[in-house]
Amino acid sequence: MLRWKEGDRAQIADRAPTPADVRSQLFYGHYRKLTGTVLKLYGSGDAMQAALDVDLETLPEEIAVRHRETRTLMSAGIPAAARRAATPGEEFRLRYVVLVALTDLVRQRSAPSPKPVAKSLSQ
Repeated sequence: MLRWKEGDRAQIADRAPTPADVRSQLFYGHYRKLTGTVLKLYGSGDAMQAALDVDLETLPEEIAVRHRETRTLMSAGIPAAARRAATPGEEFRLRYVVLVALTDLVRQRSAPSPKPVAKSLSQ
């Protein structure tokens, strides 16, 4: 079994939900192929679970639209004092986190950091 730690990049398996998934509530059809970062690990052994902070761009369109609407409603409800205290240019971020069994996660390589572009000598 792979050893997971908080901060690891992962993708949720592409498989059909089973009756056991309905009972455990740890896997739904719309979770398939979502990517994200392991936020927290729970449990031990075969029953270990992970909270995955989902990359919003991997959400199915219907869920992404509902998530953006919820974020807009919540950000509109932030008190004026909190808005003034926020860092300028800082946008309200509403996370989309799912709890899944570790057996449904596939390790994903971290995105390579961009290479610096060499400046032209003529500049």
